[in-house]
Amino acid sequence: MKKYIKQIATFALIAAMASCSSDDDVDYTSVGGNAVPKASITRLDTNFNLPITLYTKEGVTATKIEIYQNAAKTTADPTVLGAKVSDATIGTDGTATFNTSTLGSFDVFPVTANGVTTLTGKTGVFNLVVVSTYSDGSKTQAIYTLTVGKGIVWKVLDADGLPKTTNATSGVSSVGYLDPAPVNIYYATVKNGTTVIDKVDAEWSFDDGVTFSAIPGLVPSKTTQTINLADLDYVGAGVQADDEVVFRFTVTSGTQTDAITTKIVYSDQIFDAAKGGSLSNSDTTSQFSFADGLNYDSAGTANAEITFVAPFGFKRTSDDVRILFVRTPLDFDATNLFEAEAAFNSGVKVSQVTGLNTNETVLYKVTRNVNLGTTAKPDFQDVTYYGLIKITDHVAGTTSQKLSFSYEEGVLYQEPETTPVVINPAP
Repeated sequence: MKKYIKQIATFALIAAMASCSSDDDVDYTSVGGNAVPKASITRLDTNFNLPITLYTKEGVTATKIEIYQNAAKTTADPTVLGAKVSDATIGTDGTATFNTSTLGSFDVFPVTANGVTTLTGKTGVFNLVVVSTYSDGSKTQAIYTLTVGKGIVWKVLDADGLPKTTNATSGVSSVGYLDPAPVNIYYATVKNGTTVIDKVDAEWSFDDGVTFSAIPGLVPSKTTQTINLADLDYVGAGVQADDEVVFRFTVTSGTQTDAITTKIVYSDQIFDAAKGGSLSNSDTTSQFSFADGLNYDSAGTANAEITFVAPFGFKRTSDDVRILFVRTPLDFDATNLFEAEAAFNSGVKVSQVTGLNTNETVLYKVTRNVNLGTTAKPDFQDVTYYGLIKITDHVAGTTSQKLSFSYEEGVLYQEPETTPVVINPAP
């Protein structure tokens, strides 16, 4: 149904300057109506019937809607008719349309880099003018800026935890190497009306985007997709710890394409920041906990994890403490958690070490029952940590002995090994 504006005065038959905005911005005492086109499309919409909403006063109809390029160069003269783009098709329901194929290429928007402007942009604006003629003889010329946006975009989680917020980046920069914890990125394709999306290609590159190949096992959606970066077979593709992988998702509609990329580092799993501690044969500092970094006296056994033993060593405080040690030549400053696990598994595991010297290193593995929930809703689970100790000082008095050390801990996240089920063959 037409949108009629109540006549409030005699309408002059003049050509009026307007903008392509709502009818509230138009003085209908001097013109017969206003044409408001859709303000934005995507670069995939190269053959889209773009709708124009027509507002007219009572008894007046739009008889002609023309789209021109706006050749204006200055704000002093903001509307200069350039080449004609199209005549809109006027419907009977208060709307008109023109096809975006008449706009020309969507690949030549101006882009400025390093002070040089080239016509190579894939998104941008068409500066246009809409000239509307009405049955009362009035005419309007309205500035029309049509924005052409991306055909595929990154999404990030909104306040409700849903991937609905459009973002300039994937929002993810790293994933723990071999860490099975899900790390998701999200994309969505964007189009209008009857625009058909033919496909989305999912690719990755291991040489900083020089060459790309399809991501094995990933079937891209034409609409929206969640990709768990931790679940991809990057190890099978040859990715090592701390390697950077470039991901690219390309949408195709006819001859039009658009792409988004993101760089993800499969980061090495390393120890947390180093801390300091000490032990001695003095009762007040005879025990220590790696968990909280505190010393305890003999009355604090319930909180401690190791106890000083002579000469210059320590042992686990009790059999209730699930900790074992391995003497090792590992470099305190360069060892990662994978190397720590391998050294621990291959080393001689003991519950006590003695005779420690300055710069010597000791590896440990400890399992603690940790609250992974909250105080109100506790969730206690066993968590295994690897730790590396470096003796930084070794002080011997007449009757006293003291060890000072640095230590670092970390949790190694990786898929647990699955023991295959043995099926006995039928006799």
